[in-house]
Amino acid sequence: MKHEADIASRTRRLPDAKDFARAKAMHAAGEGVEHIVVGQWLLTWGKPGRKDFEDWLQDQNG
Repeated sequence: MKHEADIASRTRRLPDAKDFARAKAMHAAGEGVEHIVVGQWLLTWGKPGRKDFEDWLQDQNG
């Protein structure tokens, strides 16, 4: 399929320290966590050393 010049490509923002800090607070409060953080965790699936979400989140900066 040919790329259409008038269609903007999507850029994906990576979570930063503030996103991880907010996710940790929300998770500790029993609330949902933003997609940007969960999406990063999902990228670890199928890779060696994959961790449960809680353990993975604690290892992230923020």
